[in-house]
Amino acid sequence: MPKKRVNRGRKKEATGGSPWPFALLFRLILITAAGALALSYLSAFINPSKVSFPLFFGLYFIPILLINILLLIVGMFRKSGATWITFIALLPSLLFADMFVNWGETKSEREGLSLKIMTYNVGMFAHQKDIGRESALGSIARFADETAPDIICFQEFYIKDTAMIKTLFKEYPYRGSHFYKLSNGTMFGNLTLSKFPLHESGKITFKGSTNLCIFNDIDHYGRRVRIYNTHLESHSISFTSLVKRISNSDKMSEELLDVHDKMANTFKRRSRQVDTIASHSSACNIPAVICGDFNDTPMSYTYHILAKGRKDSFRESGKGMSASYGSLWPMLRIDYILYPAEWWAMSHTTPKVPWSDHYPVVAELIIP
Repeated sequence: MPKKRVNRGRKKEATGGSPWPFALLFRLILITAAGALALSYLSAFINPSKVSFPLFFGLYFIPILLINILLLIVGMFRKSGATWITFIALLPSLLFADMFVNWGETKSEREGLSLKIMTYNVGMFAHQKDIGRESALGSIARFADETAPDIICFQEFYIKDTAMIKTLFKEYPYRGSHFYKLSNGTMFGNLTLSKFPLHESGKITFKGSTNLCIFNDIDHYGRRVRIYNTHLESHSISFTSLVKRISNSDKMSEELLDVHDKMANTFKRRSRQVDTIASHSSACNIPAVICGDFNDTPMSYTYHILAKGRKDSFRESGKGMSASYGSLWPMLRIDYILYPAEWWAMSHTTPKVPWSDHYPVVAELIIP
């Protein structure tokens, strides 16, 4: 009777044919990446003041998503039976895709009154060191004149003499602002310019911060509309300086923990700012637009709360990549125009102009 042959070679994965230690390692990588992606989904619904850890995953949603897509391709190529883990983890991303990329469907004509809004964090006109602040201000004023929005919401607007605003923006006779004064006498803050008359105006300031939100009620052809011009807490961490700090440090873990603590504190402060604005806007009995620099991605508590009951002009009528932060384009969208759900957005653009580390966001809204 013939003897049964026994395979004494290295144990291999049944489907992929790889040595079992590598197969196990690959499976662990799949699970880790899928878990990170799941946390990035959850981050939009978790208040950072309660727990901040998941918010880091939301901040890096796009890189985490790309890693999972790459792992899916590798897993399919290897014919790994564990690829289903990544496939299932990726499915919910389809629900969030239009927050970051939009194919730009053709919009049908809508009946109603047009309201064109531009929001732009001008970064105190300090982005282009070679041309100077006054030159950048003049260029932005000319750009605004060419773009011709009805409402302009500036954040981090820097000015030596507020009388210059009237001279530079002649088409906007109505203005609302709140400026902080620097030690050299210059000022910076939020500025709203309007072609429509303003009625009630006010500000929402935050303790211990120069970030703020101003609001102005405009008379839009006989109907009042509130405009919230928002600049929320930033992380105030340069990724370039972070790399330098870590590379020049013998205690990398301490540097990373320090950065983690600072970012966690920022998440908490920004969540309190968001809750304040959301509470203020919910008490408003007229239609309200919330726009500005949120300093947060669409996969965040910030976006989830402020967009509740509102539409996002990019998701409704944008085209291509959504990023508004030039330094990390096309990764970061942190500037938004959110408007009442009963309205429509006929257009959304993000002109790639060079005068700030942010790009302006311009949307034409239709009010029925």
